[in-house]
Order: sequence, then C-alpha cells, then structure tokens
Amino acid sequence: MTRIERSIVIDRPIDEVWEFVHDTTKDALWQTTLTESEKLTDGPMRVGTKVREGRHFLGLRIETAWEVTEYEPNRKSAIRAVSGPIPFAGGYRLEPVGAGTRLTVSGELDAHGLFKLAEPVFARITRRELETNLAHLKDLLEADETETNPAAALADERVLRR
Repeated sequence: MTRIERSIVIDRPIDEVWEFVHDTTKDALWQTTLTESEKLTDGPMRVGTKVREGRHFLGLRIETAWEVTEYEPNRKSAIRAVSGPIPFAGGYRLEPVGAGTRLTVSGELDAHGLFKLAEPVFARITRRELETNLAHLKDLLEADETETNPAAALADERVLRR
C-alpha cells in the first residue's frame, strides 16, 4: 500500500477553494491526466455521490468510479474507488491560513498485478503529478481577476493539445 500526501497554500478563502475542487466539471482544468469526468448521481455533492473518470496515465487509458464517503463543507471530504484497476481512497482537508487556505490532498493506493510490480515508480510519478496538479490549481485560483478568464484559457489550451 502506498500513501501519498501533499499540501499547498492558496491565497483564496476556504469557501472558494472548496467549491472549485468539489465541482467535477472543473477537475480537468487542474488535473493533468484527467480526460473526462461524469457525475453519476443527481443533486449536489454529498456522501454517496458517485463519479466516473477517464484518465491517461503512463500511456494507458484508465477508467475508474469513486464514491464520496465523507463530506463536511469547507472542512474535509473523502472518497473511495468503487471500480477500476487500482483500489484507492483519498480526501481533501482544508484549513484557514491567514486570508488563504491550506489544501491537503491525501490518498492511499493498493496496487495489484502489473501495477504492484511497478508500485515504487508508480508512486513516484503519482506524487509528482499531484504536485503539478496542485500548482495548476493554485495558479487558477490566484489568477489576477483583471486578467481574462484564466480557467477558460487553460481549458481551451488543453482541448487544443488533445
């Protein structure tokens, strides 16, 4: 089992960070390997909400589904895989830091089969990807409000690269 945890301080209030990271329609803006995300459960995000995702990772297309197992707005949330090649669980924890927010993302991966053989490499790549994703998130949320919409510009750029 591999445990991964990274934190970043974002110069935005907790409610803004919380809302952004829990909006599955925005996930592809800051998660570099995510190619598609579909909320499978109607209504607002809550315990029991299910989401299906498609990712490209290490040259493979990986499809997973996860379920929200904990949801305390502006404080913490947790998920666990309900389908996919790698069992995982993870979560977000948000804490105030001055006028900003410390976002801590944690996860546990329980690789099997081919993924188990390459678990040390897989874990290292996943840690780097998480660091990159958090840097993208910070850039998006801290962008000067006088700039043109940076989230839309990033989305356009990612569409062009596909």
